Amino acid sequence: MSIHRTHGIVLRSRKFRESSKIVVFFSRRYGKISAIAKGSLKPKSKFGSSLELFTRSSLIFYKKENRDLHTLSHSEALNANEEIRKDVVKLAYASAAGEMVERLVPNEEPNETLYELLDAVLKQISLAERPHLELILASYTLKMLHAVGYGPQLDSCVRCGKDLADEVWFGLHSGGALCPACHNQDLHAMEMRRETLELMGKFQSVSMARLRETSKADEFSREAADILYAFVRAQISEGAKIRSLDFLERMRDSSLA
Repeated sequence: MSIHRTHGIVLRSRKFRESSKIVVFFSRRYGKISAIAKGSLKPKSKFGSSLELFTRSSLIFYKKENRDLHTLSHSEALNANEEIRKDVVKLAYASAAGEMVERLVPNEEPNETLYELLDAVLKQISLAERPHLELILASYTLKMLHAVGYGPQLDSCVRCGKDLADEVWFGLHSGGALCPACHNQDLHAMEMRRETLELMGKFQSVSMARLRETSKADEFSREAADILYAFVRAQISEGAKIRSLDFLERMRDSSLA
């Protein structure tokens, strides 16, 4: 058993026995890790608030070789992201961002770029007004897909390589934009407007902070978000769900978000 230090963001936790809980972190150095925090449910626990959902903390844990569950020795909160937990709508967007990481990334696969993206999207969700949340999550989703190796091709037809005209589709199974001649080759292609494609390009090149400061959600950002969420679902195993994303979409469609 070896000792390790890193920073990590709390993705999820659950009670374990009477006084402990198991916490899933996405860490800077080790990727997604699970650790038992013994005594963390006691009133005067040494972990304090550092294990609250979406808190970024400094961690010390004992790594058990050939095991998926490790032992957390120390955790100190660096950024609590309290504004997210105070707002049910922000919590829904943050939960979708975190669960997409959980679903797409194997355990203990380091990805510092993804860690920085997750930290950044939580910060922007915390700061954002509600009209900006859709743009922030959609932009994060595209950036996250590239960070984990599933980034779609958007600058030309993913099948034939030709330049894209005004009529454009997105191939969920092809992995990117499709021209009129190729879209029938993907049974799960989704038609999209040229403005939506251009907005996706903006998602790739513009920071989430800049989007929050300069843009608001509109019909094109809604279409881009729907397509990107569908593409994320297409990358996970058949029948699996992203429950927080399902909840977010129901809440959004009922005009609560």
